[in-house]
Amino acid sequence: MKYKIWLSAALMLATPAVYGAGAGTTGASFLKVGVGARELALGSAASVLTEGANASNWNPGKLAELKQKSLSASYNMLFIDETQGALNYATPLSGGESVVGVGINYLTVADIEKRLTDSDTADSKFDNTNMAFTLSYARAEVRPGLSLGANLKYISQKLDTADDKAVAFDLGSAYKLSDAWTAAFVVQNLGTSIGPDKLPLTFKGGAAASFLDGKLAAGADLDWLANDERFYLSLGGEYLLNSNFAFRAGYQFGHSADKLGSSLVGLGAGIGLKFDRFSLDYAYVPFGDLGDTHRMTLGFNF
Repeated sequence: MKYKIWLSAALMLATPAVYGAGAGTTGASFLKVGVGARELALGSAASVLTEGANASNWNPGKLAELKQKSLSASYNMLFIDETQGALNYATPLSGGESVVGVGINYLTVADIEKRLTDSDTADSKFDNTNMAFTLSYARAEVRPGLSLGANLKYISQKLDTADDKAVAFDLGSAYKLSDAWTAAFVVQNLGTSIGPDKLPLTFKGGAAASFLDGKLAAGADLDWLANDERFYLSLGGEYLLNSNFAFRAGYQFGHSADKLGSSLVGLGAGIGLKFDRFSLDYAYVPFGDLGDTHRMTLGFNF
């Protein structure tokens, strides 16, 4: 039973955010697991609405908005023996128009039982360890209203005796259409193969707007997973009750083929707390028959 649960969870990790995507036609599927409670609570409609150092995981072009140093840390217990985490740091360079950042994103599945024969007793155990190290650069006002950014990623994937590596790039942009509207375009995981498999190449287009004097923000993203041949549409919104408290909710459409036993798969909801330079974000993300997950992210600006 434990093996079946782990296998189901592993197959789920083939989405642009945190949900299932079929048979897993690409390698390094952990790269498609969303990082950051705020963005996941928005239903992954985050190419424009992402912010802080964690923006490198969604759209490196949004890093250009940083005016001070930013640190973001996430840690999540997903399923049995499965954990995910990320740590990102970004800082503006002198002059204020450019931002650089570094980050690490990992997902591990521990104590996977290995059997050489059809037996109730495992012969041994092994881990599945996935990591991506990222260097980021972003620049504001490349042209009026246009910000551009890029990530260089070194990717490591280890499963039992298999140990594969890859290098990839992310390219991101954000273009301010007006005082209220912003558009974005992102390419993720453009690079070499990892072992025998292609990386999860993703193209993302999005737009977001602010209303009610900035209290309400709404966004929409369309994701195309080129090598998985899947489309996802994400819609999300955030309402600021005051300067310290925010409500968030969103939904990602396109999971009808995932067969996880619930129409709630694709939902994200959560809250955000912000005090001076410190922020705490929470997201509730259901996974149907596999259960619910709870995501937490800490942020600090200085």
